[in-house]
Amino acid sequence: MKDIVFTKQDLNEYFLYSLFLLPLLGTSVPAYILAIGYLLFRITNLKFKLQDLFFLTVIVFWFFLKTQQSELKACTILFRYYFGFYVFYLFFNNISISLKLDKLLWIFCCAIVLEAFLINTILPIQFLPNYPKDGLGDFIAETKILGFYQRPYSIGTSSTITSTLVMVLIFYVFGFSKDSNINKSRILLIFSVFTVVILGSGTGYALLLMFLVYKIGPFKNKISAMISLMTILIIYYLIFIVDIGSLDGLDKISAFYLEFLYDFKDVQVQDVMYTLKSAPNQFYIGRAFDDAKQLIIWSDFAWLNLFECTGYIGLYVTIFIFILKTNRYNYIPILVFLIGAIHYGAIYSLPGQLLAGYFLSTKFKNNEMHKKHIRKNILD
Repeated sequence: MKDIVFTKQDLNEYFLYSLFLLPLLGTSVPAYILAIGYLLFRITNLKFKLQDLFFLTVIVFWFFLKTQQSELKACTILFRYYFGFYVFYLFFNNISISLKLDKLLWIFCCAIVLEAFLINTILPIQFLPNYPKDGLGDFIAETKILGFYQRPYSIGTSSTITSTLVMVLIFYVFGFSKDSNINKSRILLIFSVFTVVILGSGTGYALLLMFLVYKIGPFKNKISAMISLMTILIIYYLIFIVDIGSLDGLDKISAFYLEFLYDFKDVQVQDVMYTLKSAPNQFYIGRAFDDAKQLIIWSDFAWLNLFECTGYIGLYVTIFIFILKTNRYNYIPILVFLIGAIHYGAIYSLPGQLLAGYFLSTKFKNNEMHKKHIRKNILD
């Protein structure tokens, strides 16, 4: 039997994977300390593009203006929440370690399934730090699907965010990556789809449906067209005719809820516009916060929350970062992140920031280009 040997590269890689699991411990701060500390320690050797320096300057300028308007702690939390992905982008640009995303998908799914089993059997949710609780420590967002099943929150501290994170990896590993070293086993695919199902998130189910459509390739031939049309009809039948949303715990995939959600988000936009008009400069740097407890984070309309908290500066710098850093190697996972942010912003959770930073990084692009070059040489 061969001895299992871990190299320094392996240990560093697994250490990076452990950062994704920090929310299970109730904190994300060590990951930011590590990334910022590393960047400051290596500041004389960092590799920056001109556009990277420009975006960093704009973000720092926004932070300076924000501190003149809002409480310092609130500004720091907003910086970490809305621009943390850019910190990790710079971090991954300047380290020599690459992530194996199929391995990360295994880690995510195992952690989620284990948590789902424990909280529905022997482990009280009150013992876990990644669930919302009131001042007395009681769980305040209980969802008993079919009257007995509590969905897990896991690494995203929200079922919706966690399911989006899993779907980002599913899209990359099984739908987009051409890397021959990635494990695309049927077992992993079934296990990861099962993980999305047990998370019980409408957003996760919508992204899973998009993945199935993406894999089928609708209308590329007669069989695909028939399957696609049948799928659409079945979904329409289940939601609008059978009304499966009337079942206990499945209300978020009902026709009534979809209509409510549209109207609710329209009202949210109007409320934010009214709030920002109430004081000068709020349209440019976001709403004023006298206390960190007033912050609009982890809410259910991430793009609107970004605008409300950071103003046009924060919104436009975010949009331009994604426009300039998105390419043919990362556009699918980035698009999944951006679509998911119409609801809860998985991209603003710690695992989402780490993943987004990695996908946007030059390291990821160079790795994908290198793999493509190797495949081309093999085929030639």
